[in-house]
Amino acid sequence: MSMLKKTVDQGLSQQESGNVENYMAFEDKLILHRNKLMGYMILLISLFAVPMLAIYENVTNGIIIIITAIVINGGFFYLLKSKIAFRQIPYMIVVLSSLLMIYLNTMDPSLISLVSFAVLLTLYPTYKPLLVYSIISILQLNYFILYPAASESPSFMWTDNVKLIMPLIVLFVLSYLSRQLIKNVFERTLESKQAQQNMEFMLEQMKSSIQEMGAFNRKLQKSVKVTGEITGELTIGFTEMTRGVESQAVSVSDISSALSEVNTAIQTVADNSSMMRELSNTTAESAGRGNEKITELSHSITDIRAMMEGMALAMEELHEQNHSIGTIVETIQSIAAETNLLALNAAIEAARAGEQGRGFAVVSAQVRKLAEHSHQSAEEIAGRLGSLRTKVEHLSSQMEQGKVMILTSESTVKHSEQVFRELSEIAVQVVKQAEEVEEKSIHVRNSSDVIVTEVDSISAVTEESSAASEQILASVEEQKMIVDEVVEGFERLEELIESLESLSRQAS
Repeated sequence: MSMLKKTVDQGLSQQESGNVENYMAFEDKLILHRNKLMGYMILLISLFAVPMLAIYENVTNGIIIIITAIVINGGFFYLLKSKIAFRQIPYMIVVLSSLLMIYLNTMDPSLISLVSFAVLLTLYPTYKPLLVYSIISILQLNYFILYPAASESPSFMWTDNVKLIMPLIVLFVLSYLSRQLIKNVFERTLESKQAQQNMEFMLEQMKSSIQEMGAFNRKLQKSVKVTGEITGELTIGFTEMTRGVESQAVSVSDISSALSEVNTAIQTVADNSSMMRELSNTTAESAGRGNEKITELSHSITDIRAMMEGMALAMEELHEQNHSIGTIVETIQSIAAETNLLALNAAIEAARAGEQGRGFAVVSAQVRKLAEHSHQSAEEIAGRLGSLRTKVEHLSSQMEQGKVMILTSESTVKHSEQVFRELSEIAVQVVKQAEEVEEKSIHVRNSSDVIVTEVDSISAVTEESSAASEQILASVEEQKMIVDEVVEGFERLEELIESLESLSRQAS
């Protein structure tokens, strides 16, 4: 009920905070309605007054009056239809009516016409337009008293201020009271609607609460029934437990002897765990040393590979030099052949010359011998260069094979290094696990000692439990009787809730 009251209070506070906004919206609608009413009244007045004024005036002024009336009415109805500046329309009417009164008072001064438009402004739910019109009318009256209009009707007098102010005051008071009355009626109507909404809300909340209470009662009744069944089962269970406790005392002694044997086995496991930790440490150290040796071998193979690459570059340079020398030897052979041909031609020319060319023939013969000797030497050099080229190519091939073997060895060493690194890491993990096994074995051994002690105490407690079980069995039987009474009470509560649900349905 407190939650329901709190919810209703929150709804009331929210509705009261929105009253001002609701009234302003209501006042806006009322002003729109009054604007339409004033529009039709102005149109009606224009239909009667404009033709009379047009007839009374000359043709030009009559046309101006008609056009002005059409423009004013057209603009006024446009504003009404588009709902633009609807709160300013009353003040526009005040200005237009004041201008119309000035025009009429120049021809026929009359207090009745001033008051008549003031009466029309009391239709609005606000007194401000009437106040503005009253001030303008009083100023207009005093202006015409000071500056009378040239007309046949008698002009205004100072005493006319009293005649004008008194009805204006009455109209102002009526307008103010009308506004308060409208506001009070709106507030009472709003309060009535709010009270009706709150009552409906409270009835809905009560209906919902009764339904929830009924659902909760049904669930609780099921739970109570289940509790009764469980209590019955507990009674049976405790009866069996009492028998079990008696047999448990016999089993505890057997457990005690078995735990003694287990304790001996746990001691053996702890000793073996210590030995395993020592062996794991030795394995980890050996793996670490093997990893270091493999790392050194990897560095050495890397150095050898660098040397082999340098030798391969040198062999390539030697092969290029050999090729260059072969080119030079071929050039020498070509020169020797040409020299031999020149010497032969010189000998032929010397033979033709006879006795005079004998000395030249001797020289050409020597040159020919030198050319032949140079050709033979060049052939020997070419042969030796060919043999050297063959050996260099064979050595280069062997260097390439050695380079491939070194790369293979380097890959194998790196793989071995990775394997040794993994072995080292595994050995470290094995050491950690061995230490954990040793710690857990010690912990298990200590726990086993505690368990043996506890089992001895359990043996004593078991005998006490046998007596306690009999007492609990008596208490459970008593509780079963109480639960049966609670079930009967919930059945009566369900009947009451059903009657409340029936009443709530009738109220809704």
